[in-house]
Amino acid sequence: MSIAAPSSDQRSNAPLGIGQIIADAFRVSLRNYGWVFLLNLAVMAIFLALLGSFFWAAWSGDRLGAQAIMERNFGLFWLLFAVAGFLSLAFYCAMIRLIHDRHIDPNRPFLTACLAGARRFLPAFGLMLIYLLAYIVLYLIMGVVAMVLAAIGLPIAVLIPIFFALGIFALYLVFPYLLSFVICVNEDLGPIRSLRRSRYLSNGFRWPLFGLMLLSWVIWLAYAVVSNILVRLLGVGAGGIVAIVMTLALPLLYAWLIGMYSIAAHRLRLLKDGFDDSRALGQVFE
Repeated sequence: MSIAAPSSDQRSNAPLGIGQIIADAFRVSLRNYGWVFLLNLAVMAIFLALLGSFFWAAWSGDRLGAQAIMERNFGLFWLLFAVAGFLSLAFYCAMIRLIHDRHIDPNRPFLTACLAGARRFLPAFGLMLIYLLAYIVLYLIMGVVAMVLAAIGLPIAVLIPIFFALGIFALYLVFPYLLSFVICVNEDLGPIRSLRRSRYLSNGFRWPLFGLMLLSWVIWLAYAVVSNILVRLLGVGAGGIVAIVMTLALPLLYAWLIGMYSIAAHRLRLLKDGFDDSRALGQVFE
């Protein structure tokens, strides 16, 4: 039997609570840091095992060596890269589901949550292909507009505001689908239904979600700036130590950011649907 989603007019007027979402995401990420670190370590091990010689040449600064490896084994290199990418996607889906499930139930078994997430890697990959297609379409549209404006001969002072406005409009078009990836993994929905679900949940809360997205960008920027400052303060000789410290911090950062989006989607389920059993949502949208 098909069950219709509640109307967006029925949503709660309660605030989304971005500050609480960020705090909850950090706490659940910190509690599960050990498991998240192991999942990230597995991803690194996959790439090193399949593409170790290339990464070693690139890491040691031997650009010619890295290029030679790619040229000699071009087909094999990209095949191994694709395999590593698929396996890594499964591990990252497992991480997303782990943080989501441990936020709802701190006693959720590690393997149960991770396997539930890893099984979602094919729908998640399909969603990534949709993202790529949408990016190509937007890029082509922007290119056509640029050529038309260039043919008209508008001055730079006019072109810059036009392209800025087009960029804002493109962001407006894609922003309702910000939560689609975590929804795909956490709610067991397919790519298309995840996009629809994201649009439904974000309706009426797009400004708070926009703020959440900006904060996630600021966190990434802060991570990059701190890494650069540490290298400059400690010198090139301490680059290895800095790399180790920042590598240890990276799993927590990943978990924190994906936790922010997962918990935001969970909070929106509570506000709009009045329940939080995400495992039932696969049937709700059948």
